[in-house]
Amino acid sequence: YLCYQCKRCSAGCPMAEHFDKLPNEVMLAIQNDDNSIMNSKTVWLCASCQTCNTRCPQSLDIPGILDYFRQETINSASVPETARFFKTFMRNARFFGRVYEAGLMGELNLREGKPLRDIGMGLNMIRRGKIRLTPDFARAPKTVSPQRPSSKAIAYYPGCSLHSTGKAFDLSFRGVVGELGGELKEIPGWVCCGTTPSHGVDAVAAVALPLKNLAIAEKMGVGKVVAPCAACFSRFQAALHHYRSDAPLSEKVDSALNENYRDAVSVENALDWLSTVDSDSIVKRVKRPLKGLKVACYYGCLLTRPPSVTGADDAENPTQMERIVRLLGGEPVDFGRKTDCCGGSLAVSHVQIAKGLTAKILIDAKRHGADIIAVACPLCQVNLDERQPEMSTSLGFTIPVLYITQLMALAFGLPRETQALEQSAINADL
Repeated sequence: YLCYQCKRCSAGCPMAEHFDKLPNEVMLAIQNDDNSIMNSKTVWLCASCQTCNTRCPQSLDIPGILDYFRQETINSASVPETARFFKTFMRNARFFGRVYEAGLMGELNLREGKPLRDIGMGLNMIRRGKIRLTPDFARAPKTVSPQRPSSKAIAYYPGCSLHSTGKAFDLSFRGVVGELGGELKEIPGWVCCGTTPSHGVDAVAAVALPLKNLAIAEKMGVGKVVAPCAACFSRFQAALHHYRSDAPLSEKVDSALNENYRDAVSVENALDWLSTVDSDSIVKRVKRPLKGLKVACYYGCLLTRPPSVTGADDAENPTQMERIVRLLGGEPVDFGRKTDCCGGSLAVSHVQIAKGLTAKILIDAKRHGADIIAVACPLCQVNLDERQPEMSTSLGFTIPVLYITQLMALAFGLPRETQALEQSAINADL
């Protein structure tokens, strides 16, 4: 009822053209006890990009409100494919402990009667080692050996993507951290954070899954965890926010965790960690400057939004990657879609919508003279890079998409396997 229909949420929503009810109309329907929202396609088309609540002058959590309707309707007799994807994802994550992407896509495509959907892209990713053919079973360990006190030790949560589709991020981040004097200690027995499907299915699981991993990190004796994946980072930060601000929910989460969780660990993403490294330490390790390379730094939505949860200094115009590009000798280019949503959460159930959002980002980067796009999210990298071969004819161009840590590994002269350039669909052999 705090909504006064200023419509800033709808004006900035990247999905507005696909909705049957705009975000402000959703709020008005709730105020008027209009139950039609229960059957609105807006509920399941929301990309959870957090743009609306970032820009809302009343700080209303509109994606959270839509999550409520998702949770209320997900077990209805008739639900859209997005809901079925969420249920399949959660079933997969609970069974294996971590998401088995090949099994997830295979099951969903069979259930939807589309067994060959994205088969070409999938086979190419398998050839490049970006999709594992066998599952990785994981269970949180009952006991954890504490780490020896060390200023170099960093608790590391790779998440499901960095063990598969985001393998290049994992390899290059590990290599860069090691080069800069850090030491990553992977959380033993880590489990899936639940990503977008969890908060659309189960409010308790959406908080409990991330905190289960932080509980393990506490046993390691660390005070901070680095989660490079933007979706994982977002879920960790959101879980901490809800756990600290919602007492009834936190009681349910404590019961579900069955752990002595003390809320003693903080979380940061890869860019946060790299921002703590002084400029001289980066510059003196540059052996192959990126001279003349024009880089569009693309952050996507979840690394910074909403700032009340992520702690971002500037959710609309972050500059962490631009700083790094300059230190590496490259030239960051200004472009207007650096924090736009790529449609990551819709890339499976609404491919054409995701392609449309992705195309706008690629075109804008190219229009502003970029030679390459730097990212810090595995979901963004897959959308912007892996979808390009299918879109190249309509786009009229291709542009390489690399993780910022790959650019660092390249400039530092680290081994080819650490640069992991062969993981890209678009040739990025710079």
